[in-house]
Amino acid sequence: MTPEQYETIVTLLREIQNQGGSDPYRLALYLVPHIGIIFGTTFLFFLFQWWHKQKMALIQSGQYKPWSFDIRLYSFLLGLLLTFTGFTLSFVFILVLGRSMAMLGGLIPFAIGLGLLTFYKLSR
Repeated sequence: MTPEQYETIVTLLREIQNQGGSDPYRLALYLVPHIGIIFGTTFLFFLFQWWHKQKMALIQSGQYKPWSFDIRLYSFLLGLLLTFTGFTLSFVFILVLGRSMAMLGGLIPFAIGLGLLTFYKLSR
């Protein structure tokens, strides 16, 4: 970072800090994520509780049929999705930003996708 860039950032931060004031919408903007997180966790809690009660009722009535989970097929699907998503993100980041740390945003899902595809291939 050049000294000019550093000074520009410091100047912008000071301007933002000086504009503190009492904006009536600022409180609402700060509360939206908190309310969303509280609502989301409450919703998930009751959803999982409902699924548990439903499963217990099915077990008690003798109608419960366990379902099988094919980890191999799931790893293939997830591996393909992550590989192509990671490749696309890496390609776009290289075109737009060149070689930089932003490439990790594409290389990490690409590597995870390749790992899952390797697991799919070797788990026969």
